[in-house]
Amino acid sequence: MYISVYAIALVFLQAVVLFYRQMPRALSDVWRHFTPANVQGRSVYMCKYCDKTYVKNATKMQQHIAKCIQIPQGPKHAADRSSTPGGNESVSAVSESDTLSSAPGPSGIRGFFDFMDEHIQRKADECFARAVYATGSPLMLPSNVYWKRFLNVLQPAYTPPTRHALSTNLLDEEFNRVQTKVKQTIDKADCISVISDGWSNIRGQGIINYIVTTPQPVFYKSVDTKDNRHTGQYIADELKVIINDLGPEKVFALVTDNAANMKVAWAHVEETYPHITTIGCAAHTLNLLLKDIMALKTMDTLYKRAKQIVKYMKGKQVASATYLSKQKENNMSTTLKLPSITRWGGVVIMYDSLLEGKESLQEMAISQTAGMLDDVFWEGVSSSLKILKPIEAAIAMIEGDGAILSDVQCLFAELKEEIQTVLPTSLLLKAEETAVVKSLEKRREFCMKPVHAAAYMLDPKYDMGILSGEEINGAYRVITAMSDHLGLDKGKVLGSLAKYRTKQGLWEGDGIWQSCQHISAATWWKGLCGSEALAPVASIILQIPPSSAASERNWSLFGNTHTKVRNRLTNVRVEKLVGIRANLRLFEPDTEPSSTRLDSDTAEEDSECDVDEAQEEPVD
Repeated sequence: MYISVYAIALVFLQAVVLFYRQMPRALSDVWRHFTPANVQGRSVYMCKYCDKTYVKNATKMQQHIAKCIQIPQGPKHAADRSSTPGGNESVSAVSESDTLSSAPGPSGIRGFFDFMDEHIQRKADECFARAVYATGSPLMLPSNVYWKRFLNVLQPAYTPPTRHALSTNLLDEEFNRVQTKVKQTIDKADCISVISDGWSNIRGQGIINYIVTTPQPVFYKSVDTKDNRHTGQYIADELKVIINDLGPEKVFALVTDNAANMKVAWAHVEETYPHITTIGCAAHTLNLLLKDIMALKTMDTLYKRAKQIVKYMKGKQVASATYLSKQKENNMSTTLKLPSITRWGGVVIMYDSLLEGKESLQEMAISQTAGMLDDVFWEGVSSSLKILKPIEAAIAMIEGDGAILSDVQCLFAELKEEIQTVLPTSLLLKAEETAVVKSLEKRREFCMKPVHAAAYMLDPKYDMGILSGEEINGAYRVITAMSDHLGLDKGKVLGSLAKYRTKQGLWEGDGIWQSCQHISAATWWKGLCGSEALAPVASIILQIPPSSAASERNWSLFGNTHTKVRNRLTNVRVEKLVGIRANLRLFEPDTEPSSTRLDSDTAEEDSECDVDEAQEEPVD
């Protein structure tokens, strides 16, 4: 019996010893003070306080922590927490007692298990850095004592990365991750277009950014133009570099604004790459149409009166407070707004805000404005909106990511009909009415190219009845040239086009035409009509964007990143921060756009700036 008890105890003891031998040793506290990094191809560990780097050597790292003067609580406190009797140990082989003294933090069972190994630490740093970049938060955020306390409550063992780490190795790693996804997205696309636009940053330096549509817009890169003048030749040379990087055989369109230097650049690009179509931004053209109309004497006089009233109401404290009080009494929350500095469509916003506050303004007994708010004024505002609103709505529609080239043809046709309907009831003089119609036609002729007619002809949701004979012939030339570039049999392509236009063969039934209301035109051609010879040509043309709005939206990210407060950021670092922030949505294809960005990522149209300062490029 005694032998049996002894044998059982011996077996139990051996099992306990074996269990403890097989248990992984806990990570020493010294590692929490260092961030894994890659410097010139070497794996090193960077101090989170002074950015000193070491190869995996716990002894030297411990000695450094004992004397690092950058540690917030002092080196002695950190050394006490990270003392390691194991000497030159590996990352996973340390004394268990080190995890029992994690401070500050909870005691008891949570304190026993509160440690982070290298993998978890790296993953936490990566997620923390991504959240900082995605929201445009300051890189010095982890230095804030309240953020430190918050993170310490969540996980006492976690020490967030330093500002230096966020702006160097972590930024580089995240940017490379995003750029890899960008490259994969571009490589998968069968047709890409390049959108380009120029901008001056907070320091007055010239920047050109490049957006690639796949057809989803993707921020590709930005270029600091340094002391180079933005001539047509310089812009063309830069565009050729981008096109060659992307692969000329996949680039089918270049979309820019309508500036004179851009038109010179178009000619150079088309000469080098005959298959690439150069297109002026339709939204910019419509914005210039608004400018033409606002230059008419009747419209200009009314605009100046309206702006004077709004400026007075917003500039006088008593008047502004009284107006807001009246609005509250009338259960209205809208405020008066001045136009945007860059968009003439902001005039519509100003007029709308005046009409929404009409009752409150009429109730106010203010001698300086009472004489100006007569019935003629209000009639003029309402009449002007009937002319301006359709154009402003067209701009909003064509600037959307879902807009395609075929929409431009239909948009101008509808605009012409709407404006001709409201002109007879407007307050414009007869000569001014004629000027509006001529300006609309002039802007349309400048904007429209044969490729627009081809896109309209190939879009199954549109009736081809509005195309003129000349436009139809131009569309045929575009389709034939595209067939040549793709190496297709032109006879088969045009034969397929004939069947498509006459609804024969594949297009004979009603079902296939009804389906185009539920999917994009390009998908319709690739998915349902892919067996037809015309399909490759049609799907490419219908993926070309009609405006450079994606580039304009990207500038709002630049503006929110490179601000007066953050003016010391280098252009290279700004490009990386914007690149991450703009393209993170590529990793979240099934989420709403609002889930991956802040409201501040989009430019506000009701910016209270003086529109007289706006500098629009002429197209004449």
